[in-house]
Amino acid sequence: MATSIYWPYTVLMVILLWLTVIVIKRMMTTWPRGLRVIDLMVLPLWWSIESITFQVTHFSLLGPLVCMFLIWGVALTIYQVFGAKSFNLKKFVTLWWRLIGIVTVLIFVIIITVNAVHWI
Repeated sequence: MATSIYWPYTVLMVILLWLTVIVIKRMMTTWPRGLRVIDLMVLPLWWSIESITFQVTHFSLLGPLVCMFLIWGVALTIYQVFGAKSFNLKKFVTLWWRLIGIVTVLIFVIIITVNAVHWI
């Protein structure tokens, strides 16, 4: 993992990448209808979370985070099969990835807030 970059710069890079993707989405006329900006930003956010947590605490939060998302995927599958009595792969993947995106953004904001308060 590229943790050689100082963590505030990773935050800046992720924010600039996010803004770039938003501008590209607004300028393109053929943007895929179901694709959201947050769908593309999950992996860069994970990279920044890995960099921040490893540099600050010398512990990676990414491993437990991915395990949590996998368990949520299993729980969502069980709910769709037994609760809703139907399993649609497209619906499952879309819902699961959006859930991962929202939680990743929340964790990213919490980590930045905690480290910014600690850094000041």
